[in-house]
Amino acid sequence: MNKKTPFVVALNKIDRIYEWKSTPYNNVRDSLEAQEHHAQAEFKERLNKTILEFAEQGINASLYWENPNPDEYVSLVPTSAITGEGLPDLMIYISQLCQTTHRHKLGVKEEFECSVLEVKVIEGLGTTIDVILVNGTLHVGDTIVLSGFNGPIVTTIRALLTP
Repeated sequence: MNKKTPFVVALNKIDRIYEWKSTPYNNVRDSLEAQEHHAQAEFKERLNKTILEFAEQGINASLYWENPNPDEYVSLVPTSAITGEGLPDLMIYISQLCQTTHRHKLGVKEEFECSVLEVKVIEGLGTTIDVILVNGTLHVGDTIVLSGFNGPIVTTIRALLTP
């Protein structure tokens, strides 16, 4: 906090709240609104305990959508690693923070760089590769080279899909 670095805390295991009705990979605010009153009350109670524990350490904390100032408050993003609820919120919020707090450092560089997350076969599409693009741009028809278990893999991009 002394270095003016914004922090984000994933409040995991929201699916463990009694009678929580999960919707896989849903926006956490929509999931919370869809819950019964008692599940919302338990969520609020656990949230308030967490905020109090941060306050006891001298740290201000707030839900990310209620955060008045990310420079002064730690943002709390409720998530579930099991159902994926809140994960879209977390990814978008981190991207938004990077774009607002470090916009002077953002830019396209000439050297291409990406990280491969997963290679999988999707029916109707064939083999797909999930990547996080760090530098550069990708276009349909580009030839790319990946590291494989048995040496380099050379392939051509047939389509670019976004989640």
